[in-house]
Amino acid sequence: MLYNLKKDYPTGYPMPSNPLPLPTELDLVELISKEAHDLKSPFNRILGFTKMLMKGMSGPITDMQKDDLTVVYQNSAQAMSMMSNLVDMARLQRGEKAFTPKETNLNNLLAQVQAYWKQNKAQEGFNLELHTPEQEILIQADESLFKQAILNWILYVMEYVEAPAQLTVSLQPTAAGQEVHIQSQGKKKPGASEVEMTMAAYIGQKIITLHGGQTLSATGGEEGAQVQLRLKAP
Repeated sequence: MLYNLKKDYPTGYPMPSNPLPLPTELDLVELISKEAHDLKSPFNRILGFTKMLMKGMSGPITDMQKDDLTVVYQNSAQAMSMMSNLVDMARLQRGEKAFTPKETNLNNLLAQVQAYWKQNKAQEGFNLELHTPEQEILIQADESLFKQAILNWILYVMEYVEAPAQLTVSLQPTAAGQEVHIQSQGKKKPGASEVEMTMAAYIGQKIITLHGGQTLSATGGEEGAQVQLRLKAP
């Protein structure tokens, strides 16, 4: 409906009377957690639209255009990953991550992480090996969260080195508990991303702590990095 201001409101347009909320203090962690969907949605739309263009669904594209769209897609995927990490960090800090542990086979969990890595996270020049004992190791774990923790620790040590590099996850039972060592062997990357390493380490530590475990050490040198985790004995 259109109004003629001079005719309908000869004395001036009436001011609204209902007060609107104005933040005086902002809990940034709470905001990120509550507005996760809206924060992620723009990246999802960019990724979906870019993939559609790359497939030629809006018409044929040249090789140069496809290369340009690939760069857009890869950078958008990285931004989406970082935003997802921020949301996970916020929810872990606020204790909002659902934690439902059950008895599970640790050997199998680590094998699933390796399989997921090879299918979804593998990068050229990085090889991931897994070393576990023959005996079955049982722990109390939330399978989804635990795999997320190990995956983030792998990303942490990988970011420390440049390709080509060897990534290794090894399981070593001890009297104090099950130790998981995650290592990268390669030349130290001169421009390692501090923000990505910080995010990966925060998520990894928080989830391991949820499982009653601890991060024993995180060390690095000119030829790689290593993280040592200990899960509590059953």
